[in-house]
Amino acid sequence: MKATKWLKITLFAASLLIGSSAFADKALLNVSYDPTRELYQEFNPAFSKYWQAQSGEKVTIKQSHGGSGKQARSVIDGLDADVVTLA
Repeated sequence: MKATKWLKITLFAASLLIGSSAFADKALLNVSYDPTRELYQEFNPAFSKYWQAQSGEKVTIKQSHGGSGKQARSVIDGLDADVVTLA
């Protein structure tokens, strides 16, 4: 796996950990660049399972994938993203 993918995974996980009590038992929206779709399809359930085992809090992660420019524009225009992971 390329270093940039590991960096994205690390940043994503760190963003989930910061202020975690604010979103216990809630859904998060990860707005990301389309080529990362498969990565997050595998990562999100694994992270949710890990997080619940460690904290007892259930976190569901929803995904929104698209072109980097389109996703950035959606967030700028008000899409309520909890995490933004663009290339």
